[in-house]
Amino acid sequence: MISCSKEKKCVTIEIKEESGENYYFYFRLNYRSNSQPNYLVGVGLNSEYAFGKVSKEMYDKYSTEDEYCF
Repeated sequence: MISCSKEKKCVTIEIKEESGENYYFYFRLNYRSNSQPNYLVGVGLNSEYAFGKVSKEMYDKYSTEDEYCF
């Protein structure tokens, strides 16, 4: 039987943001392909930042400058 392992990606949380009942971590991308649109860029932030929506539990568990893996 063949199994696959998913490689985790880790980022350093630069900014945390709460908007209503939504929670986001903003981070800098280490690599971005110019051939694909960057749909992760947040509104009002420069293109060096990307973001990910997280649960309230994860939001409360981490601080800025913490490493977050997904």
